[in-house]
Amino acid sequence: MTSSYINHIKRLRSDSKNGRLAFEITVILIIKVILLWTIWTLFFSHPVAKDSRQAAVTKIILNKTQ
Repeated sequence: MTSSYINHIKRLRSDSKNGRLAFEITVILIIKVILLWTIWTLFFSHPVAKDSRQAAVTKIILNKTQ
């Protein structure tokens, strides 16, 4: 299935001006999805446990090291 998508993208790239536009949009969308996934993985995939949130917020606000 992946090879059919790759073949379709290759055909779009070799077509006329509209094909080139479709190819560029496809590449930009793929890059955007990869970047969004990376941001989610780095910042949102490991949330603080509900019990620990209050302690973490208090620690940040009061600037306690312990």
